[in-house]
Amino acid sequence: MTLLEVLVAMAVFLLALAGIAQLIDFGTNSSVEAARTTTGTRLCQSKMAEAEAGVVSVSESSQGTFDDEPLWQWSIEIGAELAPYTYPVTVKVWIEQGRAVEVTLTQIIFDPQNMGNAAPAVAPETTTTQRP
Repeated sequence: MTLLEVLVAMAVFLLALAGIAQLIDFGTNSSVEAARTTTGTRLCQSKMAEAEAGVVSVSESSQGTFDDEPLWQWSIEIGAELAPYTYPVTVKVWIEQGRAVEVTLTQIIFDPQNMGNAAPAVAPETTTTQRP
């Protein structure tokens, strides 16, 4: 084996090693982003469940941070009433530290404060037709 062959083999080895290091770095970044997205989804579903249960009011928009995840923030936006006591509720959860991640969930919710109340009843119009 000559010195030239050793140097070529060493160069090929170092190039392969640099490529492998970049792949490991890419995999690590993807793993962190997937974990953050999973955490955001869990927190978003949790806040939506609180809205469905009446812990968080669906009569007005609100925002805040989570007690167990203080870096994550949330906001709830309430849309216009679609039917009696039903509202489209959008929950947005995000984190701005590091690589920003935002998760949004929208669902139509029956206002839990009015659970058990009958919607305003509307009597159907009755028409009579006469046959000739």
